[in-house]
Amino acid sequence: MNKLKELFLENKKYTFKEIKKILNIDEETLYNQLQFLEEQGIIIESNETFQKIPNNCVVSKIKICKNGCGVFYLDKDKYQIHPNDLNYALNNDLCLFLIDRETKQAKVKKIIKRFDNLVVCEFINNKFKMYGGNSFIDIPDKETKKLVEGTRVLVKLKNNKLCGNIVEIIGHKDDPDIDLKQIALSNSFCLNFSQDAMDELEKIPHEIKADELKDRLDLRDKLIYTIDCDNTKDMDDAISIELNEKGNYVLGVHISDVSHYIKYGSALFKDAYQRGTSVYMLDSVIPMIHKYLSNGICSLNPNVDRLTKSCIMEIDQNGNIVDYKIVKSVINSKKKMKYSEVNKILEENKIIPSYESFVENLKLAQQLSIILSKKIQEKGYINFQSNDLNISLDENGKPLEFIISNQKSAEEIIENFMLLANQTVATNYCWMPFIYRVHEIPDEELLKKILDFLRIIHFKVPNVKNLDNPKTIQGILKKFSCDEDFKIISNFILKGMKKARYSDYNLGHFALSFDNYTHFTSPIRRLCDLMVHILIDKYNNPNITQEELKELETILSDVSSQASMKEIKAIEAEREANMMKMAEYMEDHIGEYFNGKIINISASGITVEVNNIVGHVKIFNVKGDLYQFDPDLFIVKGRKTKNCYQIGDYVRIKVLNASKEFRTIDFEICQKLAKQKTLRLSS
Repeated sequence: MNKLKELFLENKKYTFKEIKKILNIDEETLYNQLQFLEEQGIIIESNETFQKIPNNCVVSKIKICKNGCGVFYLDKDKYQIHPNDLNYALNNDLCLFLIDRETKQAKVKKIIKRFDNLVVCEFINNKFKMYGGNSFIDIPDKETKKLVEGTRVLVKLKNNKLCGNIVEIIGHKDDPDIDLKQIALSNSFCLNFSQDAMDELEKIPHEIKADELKDRLDLRDKLIYTIDCDNTKDMDDAISIELNEKGNYVLGVHISDVSHYIKYGSALFKDAYQRGTSVYMLDSVIPMIHKYLSNGICSLNPNVDRLTKSCIMEIDQNGNIVDYKIVKSVINSKKKMKYSEVNKILEENKIIPSYESFVENLKLAQQLSIILSKKIQEKGYINFQSNDLNISLDENGKPLEFIISNQKSAEEIIENFMLLANQTVATNYCWMPFIYRVHEIPDEELLKKILDFLRIIHFKVPNVKNLDNPKTIQGILKKFSCDEDFKIISNFILKGMKKARYSDYNLGHFALSFDNYTHFTSPIRRLCDLMVHILIDKYNNPNITQEELKELETILSDVSSQASMKEIKAIEAEREANMMKMAEYMEDHIGEYFNGKIINISASGITVEVNNIVGHVKIFNVKGDLYQFDPDLFIVKGRKTKNCYQIGDYVRIKVLNASKEFRTIDFEICQKLAKQKTLRLSS
């Protein structure tokens, strides 16, 4: 790579063949390296030649506004692109821009990389208009037959121009579930399973057969139960707990043995691989495996026998594992418990009907959970707290309320027990080819900049060293744990962290402060967990060959990449669904006034959160003065009044506009509020 960069120190042009001859490397490697340098804005490719990027060009991601114009930011300056100069660019595409530094105008010279080549279009007046955009996509006439006005389709773009082919007909705009379907499809999640997978499903029985119990530990007489969300239908984890004669806890984490039914290389596995994860949007789910399995024979439903893999751990009173075993088992869950009801028992001492015989066992589980929490905190566990948003809907799917879920005793029990099981499994198999959940040490310079930024915007963050130690980050967050601005602070620090991902190399987990960690406990919902179960089956087979081990080693990198990529896509789909409902809610409140809080300020405007709904304020929509953004202090300041708005301020806002289609909410700031007021005020 360094030799390749040296070629472009001077403004010379090279063909691909010339570069290949000079560096003597294979074509695929050279192609990837040239593509990387172009994406980094170091070189450009034009007319089949490569050269150093000119001074009047830059590479950046473009944002397409509702008015059809494009914008991007360079050194805190905002550059605008006229609709006629977009050169077919779409929102979030990585583009090469020709810029005018004086006028702050730009033109798209080239699309370097599409953000996504799948787009949703609506058939309007015999044209295909991008949903949530202003562009029209050219599609061959032969594909438009039998389409009616309002039909929405998934289109795959075939080049850097706005033309493509219909991949799938999603439905009609008036269909009740059309929005979630198009979000899923535009994020590359299939709605249907392959015919081959459906054929395999036909051969899977509804009930466990006697011969399937061979060589399994029989735990059907044990007090085993599930604790999950109130509306969960696919339960893949159950727990059991008791004290032994030594006074140690014996914790069992029993996980659905999905790999008993889905073998590596099968059609069901291939479908699970393509999905990578289950996608949870609002009150719906697009499952990774078919609901026949996820809600049926693989779900640990109460009072029925189910095949499991059990991680059974003996734990002393200090939270140390003194012994463990990972075995195939069969269980019979005694109850399907709900987080909300368990929390009433443990935190409010309420008596919940049908739970009476489980109360003492739940209190024992809580005792161990507290011990485990203390232990991982001592090691440096970083708690960013939950930002999970729950949206309550009416019977017609209209949003009513947006609530951030808080983790209570029941949720902590399950999280602590699953963390321990995942850690134990990873430790047991780390000597073999395996998949890990990794979280790398953060970039110290980036984290320093974030902490400096927090100090600039008036938060008293201590000067610290050893940012490669999770206890340092833990200490900062603890300092602000009771602060009303904790959410803002933790979200900014989170931006300085690397993203957790899957890898076939064990890089440890920084935020959890674990040397070995994997995902084993959700094989119904996550590809990594399913693959871990498949690996355990392989390694427990005494007849496994070296050839099989080598084959496993070659596929783990691909599985890790796929699982990581699909996780990102799922998060984006869930975020988009939430934004859609936020905008839909505000569409009914245009012109009304609310009280909110500023959670970010940048050159593009002010972000305000109102009752967990996030909207945007353009700087010219801050009333009372002509306001300007100060890039040094990250505030907006009035020219005449010198009045300032900063991150963390409470403000009175008016809803100017909202668009469910564009996923946007526009606010106007009317005044600064002296203190927090959470109730909505009418106009």
